[in-house]
Amino acid sequence: MKISSKLMFWIFITVLFMSGCAQKIKIKALQPAEVEEMAIKKKIAISDFKNDSYGLSGKIESQIAKHKLDQKRYFTVVSRKDLDKIMAEQKLQSSELMDETTATRVGKLIGAQAVINGEIASASGKSGRYKKDAKECLNYTKKGCTKWRYYKVTCHTTKASVSANINIVDVETGSIIYGDTISKEYSADSCKPIMLGYFSLGGSTEILSKGQALNRLTSAIASEFVYKLTPNYIYFEIALLDEIEIDNVTDRQEDIFEYALEYIKAGRMDKAESMLQELLDELDGRSYVVAYVYGVVQEAQGKLEHAKKAYTLADDLTMGPVEEINLALRRIDNSIDKKERAKRQISAK
Repeated sequence: MKISSKLMFWIFITVLFMSGCAQKIKIKALQPAEVEEMAIKKKIAISDFKNDSYGLSGKIESQIAKHKLDQKRYFTVVSRKDLDKIMAEQKLQSSELMDETTATRVGKLIGAQAVINGEIASASGKSGRYKKDAKECLNYTKKGCTKWRYYKVTCHTTKASVSANINIVDVETGSIIYGDTISKEYSADSCKPIMLGYFSLGGSTEILSKGQALNRLTSAIASEFVYKLTPNYIYFEIALLDEIEIDNVTDRQEDIFEYALEYIKAGRMDKAESMLQELLDELDGRSYVVAYVYGVVQEAQGKLEHAKKAYTLADDLTMGPVEEINLALRRIDNSIDKKERAKRQISAK
């Protein structure tokens, strides 16, 4: 029987809609710091940066000092007062800390394991305005607009950019642990729509002044830099499978599975785990759907090795590839490796 193109279209739309409505669960995963050397350099000092009119060094110091992981502070920051005192005693200027040898000497005197120094390589900003023609319909008829009002509107613009060079010096060896150049730009026009990728600096649609833009750009640079120094949690969504695939399933077993999905939706992973474990036992481990969802619950609780076993079981039970299971198997080994690296960084002294 020939299927009409119109019917095929609606079948496609229905399948697309159903695939987009699959229940999903948000997972929290621990990621290691990009700058792994900082795992054993947890007492640090931040010097004043060169050409730092917008307080980048202070923003970095503040963010590092208040950063917590699992409610515990990750770094100890040497107070600026103690650093300034040593600098005065040594008759040094802040700019001299850009030299690795000087940074090492000062770092040892204040008991730091690493010194962060840097400079604002460039910073520019410009705010302006221009006039734009606009019109408004004053009278509509069936034939369209019969009377227009023409007028001018004032459009406000701001463009700004900041680039910073930031280094981390190992006090023990005098070498640079990490060096980076981070650049940020901001561009806004009150008469143009916000497009995808528009850097709104915090989600605001307001047009910032030149000073506001430069200030927020340096804050963004500080955030990006500090993020690289510490382990962090990331969040992502995983799609669940919501229908047991085997035939000889009782109504009670289907109810258990449905209730387990409801508990997952409610964030009750402990309850969902026990129900799915019971169901797996009753089904003699024959359902890849139940095994997969059980693995997702284990992953959501951070039990990654248990999750891997469940995903492997689910994969063994399938007759053909299942996208969700394929994604899980590719993801879980990477998650295990990153979690182990992050844990080593956290426990390092």
